[in-house]
Amino acid sequence: MTKKTAISRSNSKFHNYLRWIEEAGISYEILDWEKNNFEDIKECSSLLLTGGADIYPEFYNDWEEGKNRGDYIPERDGFEFKLLDYALENNYPILGICRGLQVINCKLNGSLINDIETIRGTNHKKISDTRDRIHKVNLNEASLLYNVVKEKNGDVNSSHHQAIDRLGEGLMITAKADDGIIEGIEWAEKENKPFFLAIQWHPERMPDKSSPFSENILHKFKKETNNN
Repeated sequence: MTKKTAISRSNSKFHNYLRWIEEAGISYEILDWEKNNFEDIKECSSLLLTGGADIYPEFYNDWEEGKNRGDYIPERDGFEFKLLDYALENNYPILGICRGLQVINCKLNGSLINDIETIRGTNHKKISDTRDRIHKVNLNEASLLYNVVKEKNGDVNSSHHQAIDRLGEGLMITAKADDGIIEGIEWAEKENKPFFLAIQWHPERMPDKSSPFSENILHKFKKETNNN
């Protein structure tokens, strides 16, 4: 029986995620908050949480000035929290990308910087609609992420204006940008827990897909999905 990953539908550039995992030969099931096809996760062996719209700030006890309630998709937030609960309860390998990292952190009682540029004075937004920003990340050598990527530092793409503020319960920081923004998280205590990585960059659309910050992560996730 072919193992499948459950992938949460993104409201932004979703085709990039599908092409990335298809190129690796990963079978998948799209889980969509609008279709509310939650039950389909039970036919899968892993969970991939994608990027997209900001998380509704009241989910982490904050409110973002200058935005309206209509700018968020709280139905997606609730749907993905439910998916994450199921994945954690059933020991699924989990990969979180950009917003996916933030969903995991918030679900585990962490919080977000609601605008990096305003609060931290540094810019991680994409340069244009078709061009991501590029910056360096530095990896924690005591992390699973380092064990997968096998590089102390390297260049990644960037397309976000929020980031982790208070770290979620049970997590450790695995990567930071030179300006101190958190770029990766995983379990602090990994014994008897399934594979879990979350990263702030977009490996599915890096300019160099052969970069270990993209390719190694994808191949490791495929292996963990097939072994579950």
